[in-house]
Amino acid sequence: MIPEPKGKEIVSLLERNITVTMYITIGTRNLQKYVSRTSVVFVSISFIVLMIISLAWLVFYYIQRFRYANARDRNQRRLGDAAKKAISKLQVRTIKKGDKETESDFDNCAVCIEGYKPSDVVRILPCR
Repeated sequence: MIPEPKGKEIVSLLERNITVTMYITIGTRNLQKYVSRTSVVFVSISFIVLMIISLAWLVFYYIQRFRYANARDRNQRRLGDAAKKAISKLQVRTIKKGDKETESDFDNCAVCIEGYKPSDVVRILPCR
């Protein structure tokens, strides 16, 4: 292999009918001509810095995601506990035969939309 300028020089010599003698030898790869040590160091350092930034972003992302999931679970537990506490404070009553709730023209339960029967245990909602 020869560089392009050297090839053009040989072609111009041949076009002028000048005899060109060439020797074929086993060459070596001479990368120092094309790749400088400074550019290799620069690319290596850039790659390492980019990897460190990516890793830091990934760690930050998963820490934030973990914190958000924990906060959401805490809020759900807190709301569930508050709901149970509020429900337990509602007045409980057992329906007896002859109560006005057992009459056919009385409204149904607002939650299950069924009529009341004797011996049903009901919670009295604030809206009655």
